[in-house]
Amino acid sequence: MATADPTRTFMKDVKRVIIKLGTAVVTRHDGRLALGRLGALCEQVMELNALGYEVIIVTSGAIGVGKQRLKKRKLVNSSFADLQLPQMELDGKACAAVGQSGLMALYDMLFTQLDVSASQLLVTHSDFENPNFRERLRGTVESLLDLKVVPIFNDNDAISTRKALYEDSPGIFWDNDSLASVLAIELKADLLVLLSDVDGLYSGPPSEPQSKIIHTYIKDHSEITFGDKSRVGSGGMTAKVKAAFVASNSGTPVVITSGLASQSIVRVLQGEKIGTLFHKDASMWEPSKDVSAHKMVVAARECSGRLQNLSSDEREKILLDVSDALEENEDLIRTENEADVAAAQDTGSSPLLS
Repeated sequence: MATADPTRTFMKDVKRVIIKLGTAVVTRHDGRLALGRLGALCEQVMELNALGYEVIIVTSGAIGVGKQRLKKRKLVNSSFADLQLPQMELDGKACAAVGQSGLMALYDMLFTQLDVSASQLLVTHSDFENPNFRERLRGTVESLLDLKVVPIFNDNDAISTRKALYEDSPGIFWDNDSLASVLAIELKADLLVLLSDVDGLYSGPPSEPQSKIIHTYIKDHSEITFGDKSRVGSGGMTAKVKAAFVASNSGTPVVITSGLASQSIVRVLQGEKIGTLFHKDASMWEPSKDVSAHKMVVAARECSGRLQNLSSDEREKILLDVSDALEENEDLIRTENEADVAAAQDTGSSPLLS
């Protein structure tokens, strides 16, 4: 096992995790279901289930699977003359209706082979406008998790009243990435993992050599340029980042990582530095800029003079405030100390640090 990243020590406290599988993860380049990949991901879920994690899945892929099936059906039933005519675009809602049953049948078969029970929950954005629905949804999911059943969510595109992604959104959710973030908040998840076909968020298009992966996203400090959207999904990395913002700002950490890599979910939960982490406290982890020794001495002398001019009551209040701040930020201080020790060990500093 690789060394855990000190900034991800909170992973040890994660119990409820939502895993979102993008269309590019669920399907192959030819549009067919990626059976081997899905099987490996289901095995990871089985392992986590056995370890006591509460795993919830949000899956894409129904439209892609349905489109593949309907194209094949249309090809079989068309004459050569028909194929010479301009081909109409398949209706996405019809594709979703056809593909959903096949997608869930595969999940059911894979999990059954692993002796894990799975369940299907289809939702639309309008469902979440009803407080009674949200309460019942939470109750149903809690019951399923108590029974060690894996809930599998999907946006019910077949009957959704939304006509176009993003352009026709009520602001609740507009694709499965944003659905996953809504569920993370609604179901009080400890972690949201968004699986994609890339290793995480890059500073530029992943295909460009100068692009570097951003392991911890810090708003206003991480310079990024988004590339094209996913080859088969609805929103690509832009949608994932928006969803990550929503969830992380509400208190649920998010990791965007590759669903194509081996054991990626398990490695995330082990605290390895893979993918891109979104955390509401990430800005506090940013390393401070180097300050010269001379500037530190000058600043210390100035502060010492100010302290001497304060009354004993004022100095006592400052000490109490410092004490409160230390206690309040104990976890962050420990994390920073562990990072400093790890960095010192990497550079061969004093063995007293080990």
